[in-house]
Amino acid sequence: MRPLFLLSLSVLVVGLVIGIAIGIDSSESPPDGLEGTWVLRFYGEPGKLRLPYPWNPLGDITLTISACATAEQEISDYPARDYVISTYAGVNWCGGNCEVNGNKFITYTVYGEEKHTGSLMCTERAGPPHLMAQEDRYLDILTSAQTYEITNSRLFIFSVKEVLGFTRKG
Repeated sequence: MRPLFLLSLSVLVVGLVIGIAIGIDSSESPPDGLEGTWVLRFYGEPGKLRLPYPWNPLGDITLTISACATAEQEISDYPARDYVISTYAGVNWCGGNCEVNGNKFITYTVYGEEKHTGSLMCTERAGPPHLMAQEDRYLDILTSAQTYEITNSRLFIFSVKEVLGFTRKG
């Protein structure tokens, strides 16, 4: 009886994750680009995906992506595009940049004249241990991002072994 219960529970959890990832629909059809605000729906290793804590009194984990260009250059002149990113990670706010070239997605921060990949600048507030652990995992995946994909207004950011799944904030 117990193996059947565990199998049923596993099927239910997988169905819930898939439903969140592909079943959220909007009456409007938002643009397919990276720019905008995204809400985290799941994270982790495929087969071991986790849902963000649903009752976080501090709000949803969000990622906002905006195109950036300097006065000396226009983004369209370069195959790689730079974006400014800002994220509310569950307790702290973090920001930096990301470079996008095709489906490659690399986060970085500029300190002085140097570009540091795989880093973001963050506030340093402490929160409940379960939210801090979730924030650490989320930021580890985001700062080790390698590729991304947008499918049906859903953003997936992939590191070597893990994925972040977002939907557009409506």
